[in-house]
Amino acid sequence: MEAENAWRILAEPLGLPAGFSTPIFVRVVPAADWTETVPFRVFAEAGGVVSLRLRWSELTPRYFLRRALVQALLMRLAVAEYGVGPNLTAPLWLEHAAVGWWLTRAEPARLDALQAESLELAPPRLADVLGWTRSDVEPRSLAVGAVWLLTWLQQESGAGREWPELRRRLLRGDEPLAALVRCFPGRFDDAAEKELWWQTGWHAVRRVRTLPMMGSSESRLFLTDLARVVVAVGGDDGVVPLRFALRQHREPAVAALLAVKALELERVLPALHLFYRNAGVSLAECLSPGKEPASDGDERAAAYERDWALGFNLENRSREILDAAERARQVRSAPPE
Repeated sequence: MEAENAWRILAEPLGLPAGFSTPIFVRVVPAADWTETVPFRVFAEAGGVVSLRLRWSELTPRYFLRRALVQALLMRLAVAEYGVGPNLTAPLWLEHAAVGWWLTRAEPARLDALQAESLELAPPRLADVLGWTRSDVEPRSLAVGAVWLLTWLQQESGAGREWPELRRRLLRGDEPLAALVRCFPGRFDDAAEKELWWQTGWHAVRRVRTLPMMGSSESRLFLTDLARVVVAVGGDDGVVPLRFALRQHREPAVAALLAVKALELERVLPALHLFYRNAGVSLAECLSPGKEPASDGDERAAAYERDWALGFNLENRSREILDAAERARQVRSAPPE
């Protein structure tokens, strides 16, 4: 579930493709058997395979799990672009930035907390953020600055190629400040203007007060993934209908799975697009069956399906209306023949 959330939330800022030619292999190692000094390691192996070795126990912080997945994603992007080579890198600042982006989108209250924390901090130097290297100490100010830098670079780039090109160069191992100058021309003429540009961006993006609401398509895909129940059937994993899982909600494994999904939905529910808000509420009722009879699960699943279908119709209808309005605008603005 965490891997699916990473892909969904980070697809835009990291420029994730529709898929990779080979998956990222995650090898979970029990904590008792772990001999490394760090909680996870990412490897780019021969043939372009990227693997993640992760120390695991029930006490493993979710933050480290997310950092591990993000680092693996960054390395897989680099390998997909350039193949396996000695200069490929997953920049530490971008790793922290992507995790922060993930947290503030998955749990909208985290954005308010980050903005409140930023009030007490001075913007770190741009060179310190971009040049952040791995060590035993990871200053919180740089982690906060990384999130705002990622936000600012995307805002400055807009629909252009500046941020995608800079991201490619950073994964290739280019010197970050020089790459920034090449990819964002015309923003600054010297080091002082470059620092002023960054500090202006820090204050601009940290003051935005709107909660990060998910788009309609993103909300639809999130709910679809969350309602997808995978259980062991005959020794193999299989997808079962939601209403079937609800009938088995007293089974310990199914109950645990529904509880995890319910917690994930609770965090994201305030950020769902309005088209799918009712579907989110209906799904929340499905995922918290309590002690109701099995037949009640069928009714709840049917209610969710109706609300999801209504949101889907609203999404499609609004797109049709906007497309028609855009075509009409183009006709009006076309020069006379």
